Amino acid sequence: MTTIADAPLRSWLPYFLGVSAAWGCSFLFIEVALREFAPTQVAFGRVFFGAITLVVMVLVTGNRPALTWRKVGAVAVVAAFMSAVPLVLIPAAQQHISSILASLLNATTPLWTALFVALLIPTERVSRIQLAGLVLGAGGIAILLGAWRVDDFPLLGAVLMLGATACYGIGSTLSRVMLSRVKDSPMALSSLQITVSAFMLAPVALAAPQPQEGALALDSVPLWAVIALGVTGTSFAYVWFWKVVQAAGATTAASVTYCVPVVATALGVLVLGEKLAWYELVGAAVVFAGVWLAQRKPKPRPERLPEIKGSAA
Repeated sequence: MTTIADAPLRSWLPYFLGVSAAWGCSFLFIEVALREFAPTQVAFGRVFFGAITLVVMVLVTGNRPALTWRKVGAVAVVAAFMSAVPLVLIPAAQQHISSILASLLNATTPLWTALFVALLIPTERVSRIQLAGLVLGAGGIAILLGAWRVDDFPLLGAVLMLGATACYGIGSTLSRVMLSRVKDSPMALSSLQITVSAFMLAPVALAAPQPQEGALALDSVPLWAVIALGVTGTSFAYVWFWKVVQAAGATTAASVTYCVPVVATALGVLVLGEKLAWYELVGAAVVFAGVWLAQRKPKPRPERLPEIKGSAA
């Protein structure tokens, strides 16, 4: 019987690299899309094309979710925090900060998840190591943002981006509480979540100012950036991520957190001409260390056998 530890690289590494590339490229695509679209329109376009792609996948594979009002309601709550709100906040943040800084701040998501799991799931207490990771991660964020730069501190962009990652943390925790008994496949659940998000974001996208002239033309680069966001980062990446979880385990899949900023930073420097400050590198390293500690689970204590008094026969 093949275990997760024995899973060959070829069974999960291509998907792992695909997720890293798709989510890493998302920050570049957002930056390009913002040239002609408002943040709400970028978010809606992303989930719209993502939903279409996922629904087609579900129909082709036959993994249709069994719908009930209760399930749709639970998915809607999770979708609000996992996709609807944060996917608006991220492009809004990138109007004020670089794609590099946005991707590095995005890596704080596991810190928020650990925090909200501790706050909202009483049975899972934070260990001292995890608490140290949260504190270290907070210090890393301060370094990453250059907290001592009073004159040009990116307050608004930082608040918007950290708001998005906090939403991810809440959404991940709520999904464990509200969707733990749902038996649908990850692909089916993802298609339902992204579709519900599209309905949520449609009104706010329509309320935004009209896109720039020519933004919806077939030769529009920002339009294709939005399509790429939906097809890769909001559909295929979800499916690939769960394939990594199934083949190599959740711990290996979670390590994509460290790869996404590397891809985004390389694209920011090489394609967008952005600059990477020394303190962003140092802060990212501290954040990654905090994330690693915050994700560590305390080892279960070995059960103590009752002492048997008396002499052996």
